[in-house]
Amino acid sequence: MYDDEYLENIRREKEKWEKKYKDVGERDTKFETDSGIPVKRLYTPLDVKGDYLEELGFPGQPPYTRGPYPTMYRGRIWTMRLFSGHGTPEETNERWKFLYKHGETGFSAAVDALTFNGIDPSNADGAPEVGTSGVPLYCIDSLFALTEDIPIDKISVALVVEPFTAAPVCSMYFNMAKKRGYDIRNLMGTTQNDILTMTVGYIPYKNVPPDHLLRLACDFIEWTVPMGNVPKWHPINFTGYNYREGGIDAVQELGFVFASACSHIDEIVDRGWKADDFVNRLAFHLSAHKDFFEEIAKYRAARRIWAKLMKNRYEVEDPKSMQFRFHVQTAGSSLTAQLPKVNIIRTAIQALEATLGGCQSLHTNSFDEAICLPSKEAALIALRTQQVISDETRITNTVDPLAGSYYVEWLTDEIEERVWNYMDKIEKVGSIDKALSTGWLYKEMRDAFHKRQKKMETGEEITLGVNKYPVPYDEVTDVFRTNDEAMKIERERVEKLKKRRDNDKLEEILDKLRTVCEKEENVMPVVMEATKEGATVGEVCDIYREIWGIWEPPLAI
Repeated sequence: MYDDEYLENIRREKEKWEKKYKDVGERDTKFETDSGIPVKRLYTPLDVKGDYLEELGFPGQPPYTRGPYPTMYRGRIWTMRLFSGHGTPEETNERWKFLYKHGETGFSAAVDALTFNGIDPSNADGAPEVGTSGVPLYCIDSLFALTEDIPIDKISVALVVEPFTAAPVCSMYFNMAKKRGYDIRNLMGTTQNDILTMTVGYIPYKNVPPDHLLRLACDFIEWTVPMGNVPKWHPINFTGYNYREGGIDAVQELGFVFASACSHIDEIVDRGWKADDFVNRLAFHLSAHKDFFEEIAKYRAARRIWAKLMKNRYEVEDPKSMQFRFHVQTAGSSLTAQLPKVNIIRTAIQALEATLGGCQSLHTNSFDEAICLPSKEAALIALRTQQVISDETRITNTVDPLAGSYYVEWLTDEIEERVWNYMDKIEKVGSIDKALSTGWLYKEMRDAFHKRQKKMETGEEITLGVNKYPVPYDEVTDVFRTNDEAMKIERERVEKLKKRRDNDKLEEILDKLRTVCEKEENVMPVVMEATKEGATVGEVCDIYREIWGIWEPPLAI
C-alpha cells in the first residue's frame, strides 16, 4: 500500500523511537483482544499490507470491506429493529405500536420457548412457559393478532424462529398476509431459521436430527427465493450472536456462521440451483461485544471474507451475491443485574461499534435485560440510544470513517486470516450437521465457555459491579412481569380454532405431509396448505418427530 522507500524510512524512524522509549514502563496486564490476538504498543504503515484496491476498494464494490452500498448511512440510516415479544400476541402488538410511534423502523418477533420448540400450549411440559420468554405464535389466529394495524407492506418483520418451526410459523404469516389482501411476493422480512441457534445457542427440546434440520432450513430458503414465492424475504439469518453469547470469541463467531452458510449453499446447489439464484437474500446476525476495535474490524473482515468466498468458491457472477449484509445485537452477556443503569453505557458503546462497522440493522439491549424481559421504559431508552447515534453524533457523515487506521486495518487483516484458518478446521470435521451430530461444535462451545469463565474468575476480564467494585444484585429496578393469564388465553385461542376448522380436511393434509417427509421432499407447499386450514405449530412439528425421530444432542459439559 506504500512504496518501499517510504516504508524503509518509517522503519528507521520507528527503530529510533523504540530505542528511545524502551525503558518506559507499562501496566502489568495482557495487551490482547477479546479473541486473544496480541496487540502491539503502536501501529504504523508498516503494519498495513495488501493492495488498497484489492483488499479495501470502495463502498458498494467488491470486496465490500468498506460497506455493501456506495453511500451507506449518507443514503439511508440502518434499520432500528428491537427484539420484542411477551405475554400474548396482542400485548406484543401493543409494544410494536409503541416503538413504531417513537421511531422504530423494523419489527422483530421474539417467540416464546414453546413456539421455538414446536409445542402447543396444551402440552403439560411447556404450558407454564407460555409467553414468558417471547410472544406465543401457535396458530394463524396468533399472527392476525400480532400484526393488527401494522403496515407489514411498508415495514419489514423479523420472525425469530428456527428450522424446526420456520415452515409452520412463516407459512401462518404468509397465509395471514394473503387473507388480508397482500401479495406475499412483495413482503419484506427475515426468518432466523438458523440450525446452530437451536442447537448450540440453546438446548433444544424434542427436535429432529441435524441432517433433517438442515434440510428443513434449505426447504424454506428454496421455496421463498429461488422458487420465487417470497423473493424479497431473507429466508435465513445465520445468527452468530446466539452462540457468541455462549462464550466463543469473534473469530469463532465468524467461523461458525460462514461454515454454516457454506453447508446450506452446498445443499441448495445440490438441488440444482446456482448460488446466484439465492445467496443475495442470505442474511447474518452478529454480536457487538466488549472489545471496541475488534468488533469493528470483525465486521469489515466479514464483508471481505464473504466476497472472496462467493467469488472463489461459488463463482458467482452477480456482484450483489458478494454483498455481506448483517444485523447486529449488542451483547446481552455483557449486561449485569448489578448496577443495571451502567448497562445503558455498555449498550451505547456496543451500538457505536455496530454502526462504525457498517451494520444494516441494529437491536440495542434494554438496561433491565439481565433482570427481566424489557420494560417499556427500558425499551424506549434502548431505541433512543440508536437515535442519539444516528441524529446527534454525525458519525454518519462519511462512509467507513475508521478506514485507514493502522490498527484497524491490521486487525481486520489479522481477523480475516484467523477466520479462514478456523473455517478450515471446521470443514475437516464435515458439513455443519456433521459438526453438530459428532459433538465437535459442543466441545468448542464448552471450551470457550470455560475459558471465558476462568478469565472472569481471575479478573483478567473485568465486569464492573461483578468482579471489580462488586455490589449486590440490584433491588431497585421495577421487574417487568409477563401476563400470568397468557397460558389460559392461548389455550382458548387454539381451542376456538380447532372447533371451527375442518378437521377431516386437515387430517388429509397432515397425511400428505407425512408422505412428503418420508420422501424428503420440500415441506413448504404442504405446510402452507396445513396452516391455511388451521394446523398449529405443534401439529406440524409432531409430524416431523413422528417420521424423523427425536435427536439427543451430544452435549459436552
